[in-house]
Amino acid sequence: MKPSGRYNQLDLRVSSPDFTLAFEAEWDPPVCALFGPSGAGKSTILEIIAGVRRPDSARVVLDGRTVVDTSIGNTPAPRERRMGWVPQDASLFPHLTVRENVRYGLRRGGPEAETRLETAIDVLEIAGLMDRSAAALSGGERQRVAVARAIGSGARVLLLDEPLASLDAPLRARVFPLFVRLRDEIGLPMIYVSHDPEEVRAIAPHVVVVAQGRCAASGTAGDVLAGAALEGTYDLHAAENRFAARLVEAIPAEGVAVIELAGGLRLLMHAAPLPVHELFTVALRAEEIVIAAERPGPVSAQNVVAGLVTDVRPVGGHALITVDTSGERIAARVTNRSLDRLGLRPGASAWLIFKAGALRVIGTRA
Repeated sequence: MKPSGRYNQLDLRVSSPDFTLAFEAEWDPPVCALFGPSGAGKSTILEIIAGVRRPDSARVVLDGRTVVDTSIGNTPAPRERRMGWVPQDASLFPHLTVRENVRYGLRRGGPEAETRLETAIDVLEIAGLMDRSAAALSGGERQRVAVARAIGSGARVLLLDEPLASLDAPLRARVFPLFVRLRDEIGLPMIYVSHDPEEVRAIAPHVVVVAQGRCAASGTAGDVLAGAALEGTYDLHAAENRFAARLVEAIPAEGVAVIELAGGLRLLMHAAPLPVHELFTVALRAEEIVIAAERPGPVSAQNVVAGLVTDVRPVGGHALITVDTSGERIAARVTNRSLDRLGLRPGASAWLIFKAGALRVIGTRA
């Protein structure tokens, strides 16, 4: 990649027997989202930037600062890069309190980090958790504490790897606005990894689509997410199912609600506040669906839906399998290896299995 004076530049190369990353991207805004399916290379990109994965070659310019350039031997240790990397597992020190976790590394961050940390504690709503053991936190609490700790360490850029992926739909809906507020009030440059188009649209003015280890598209969130497809790399809309639905029954004692899709299919979802007497839109990511070629036995997932395969379409190293469930067509994503093992072809019977938490409300319908 030739220097162009752009605000941020990445040129990363990694080759291994099972995956090749040859990723180049440039963008100007301080907040960028890396968007794409699981296995595309998004987490690998963050790991290289943070310094926890060694590339074959790398040039990383963030916020106008050259962080890494292997061509001239500029490969600082992770601590020296001042990257606030928060991986998906949000690793905390379980033997320490929340206060001890968030202040870990604060001395290295300096006075500015202290001020930012106090703001982050307020914005992320963790002031009431400070004396609790990190081992006793819920998933959403761990993620927020891990972000505050990264800010307190003097990070100059936040690297957030799907920070809401482990949360159920109601908790995601409550926590995500805190991340938007954090973006606005902390003012740190941010790379936000997600495969949720609604998250991406809400938090990032610039989006880079990652597919098979390469940059498949780059531009404003509106332009990139408005595209119906990215020419054989990653079909944005086919990868997320969206349905018109209505509330049939709320079951507070079980924490679920029964909804009915427009085609008549009834499903269970977490009992988030749902509109009454009107249609709303629910989304279900294709990669959150497990597909079986035979009727499954008892499973923990609350939704098991039978149907017939109508289409099998290759998408890079994966395939989208569309199943007609007598009223609704639902797309599931599988690896090519799983597709070969299942032997699913158009006309075959299939069962779709997904958790109540995989369904989420994304808007109402007129």
